[in-house]
Amino acid sequence: MRRLAALLVASLLALVISTGVAAAHAKLESMTPADGSSMAAPPTQVVLTFNEPVGSTGAEVQVKSPTGNNVSTGDIQVIDNLVTQPVGPMIEAGKYTVDARIVSADGHPITVSASFTVTHAGHAPGSVVTTGQPQPVKDNSNVVVIVAMVLVMLVVVALAIVIVRRRPAA
Repeated sequence: MRRLAALLVASLLALVISTGVAAAHAKLESMTPADGSSMAAPPTQVVLTFNEPVGSTGAEVQVKSPTGNNVSTGDIQVIDNLVTQPVGPMIEAGKYTVDARIVSADGHPITVSASFTVTHAGHAPGSVVTTGQPQPVKDNSNVVVIVAMVLVMLVVVALAIVIVRRRPAA
């Protein structure tokens, strides 16, 4: 009986440990323009797409030019899992960096660092520029954790059934 109880405790402990810290937090799925991409025409906005809704309180996105000037303009817009930051004229050719701090629905901060390259600088404010399709970020860590949790729970339930059935009737 002690072995069975120890096995149940060990199974529950493994379940708690296997969930990981970041399993409940929002994760970046894609960014437009895509991280590492190169484009001739500068974008008019940067769009971050997360795997779940995020909060607008405390959200901050900075897009910095090759010389370090912040080209972010206007208010950040957060709708469900999309975060949009308008940018002003990009008058420098080169590598632009995106640094973002977003708060997930569970209250934990998420930091994003990415970059893209503009080969021909300058765009008129308000002009429409296509930035291509966002590149998805592949991350299957949550799937593995969920499958492991389900398997552990099945073992725990099976052991509980065995314990209940083996008890002698009073």
